Amino acid sequence: MQKFKEFMKSRKGLVLLTVVLFGALFFAFRYTSSNYTDVVVSQRQRLLSAVGSLLESQHYSPKNINNDFSKKLFQKFLDDLDGDKSFFLQSDINALKKHELTLDDEIKGAEIKFAPEAGLIYEKRLNAVAIVYKEILSKPFDFTVDETAMLDTDQLGYATSEAEQKERWRKLLKYYTLERFVELQEQREQNKDKKDFEVKTDEALEKEAREKVLKAMTKRFDRIKSTIKEEQRFNTYINSVTSLMDPHTDYLAPVEKRSFDEQMSGRFYGIGAQLTEDDYGVKIASIQPGGAAFKSGELSVNDVILKVAQGTAEPVDVAGYATEDVVKLIRGNKGTEVRLTVKKSDGLIKTIILQRDEIVLDETFARSAVVNEGNEKVSYIWLHEFYAD
Repeated sequence: MQKFKEFMKSRKGLVLLTVVLFGALFFAFRYTSSNYTDVVVSQRQRLLSAVGSLLESQHYSPKNINNDFSKKLFQKFLDDLDGDKSFFLQSDINALKKHELTLDDEIKGAEIKFAPEAGLIYEKRLNAVAIVYKEILSKPFDFTVDETAMLDTDQLGYATSEAEQKERWRKLLKYYTLERFVELQEQREQNKDKKDFEVKTDEALEKEAREKVLKAMTKRFDRIKSTIKEEQRFNTYINSVTSLMDPHTDYLAPVEKRSFDEQMSGRFYGIGAQLTEDDYGVKIASIQPGGAAFKSGELSVNDVILKVAQGTAEPVDVAGYATEDVVKLIRGNKGTEVRLTVKKSDGLIKTIILQRDEIVLDETFARSAVVNEGNEKVSYIWLHEFYAD
């Protein structure tokens, strides 16, 4: 037993000891303006208290949830929200400091104030910066001016004002644009003698580089706004709590839990289609023969997915979503209905109703063989990845 304990405290043991806290503890939370209903507050407190109690009583090497834990959690959650210090100002952190030593009390049943307040400030700053980056990228950069951008965010503090924050963003976006500008110049030099190649001026290349950066930034911000909403931020907060116990302890909300189970078992319930992502959004890459999508005959390769609905529920607009986020919405329980609103290659927008069915990823399962070599036999086991059903 002692050797077992020592092993579990080792790095290898920690990797094996990934503690998964999941759906049985989870409650859905609704966000209404700047206030939470009494029911939502109660649900959040019950979940947070349950996680805290479980960690203190059941974790193999528990830490005391006290003021010291609270201070670490305060900074961990802020780092998880805004690790590169792009959005929060120092004044925001100062305003939140009043919660620094009360988070342990919140975990033990006190009113939850820190995460909602931090979330509101985060949304405010995110929306402000979304305006700033578009304004900056609307004007040409002067690359003859010698400037420096700090890319190591660990060496940065939070910006002390909106003006300082804007200047940081200007330098960062100028750096990104310069990278692309140089790439375009190199392409021009390599291809200038080729037939039908358009040799553009530096001014045209600078504009093209800015447009590329604008496109990438817009995609990034759309994804943040689409997926990192109040509920996801709360899940992040719970994971900030669990990860302070050890880096291999995770909380999984129901959708994440289902995805985890699917990965571990090699089986899931979906429509039998692979997705990909390009400049137009998430689209159908291939359709598996015999799957729900194949049997319907209505879904085609290159159809762009616009919305996903669970049965007759309100559809979710997936503009700005990453492929893995759309996959999580499409998968569900066997026999349940999913509605996809897609844009066909001819521009027609159509809603397709599909019944989820089992998909088996048997290529991920273990394989074994016995190889005869003279008088000896060699057993060979191939593990694509760890799984358990």
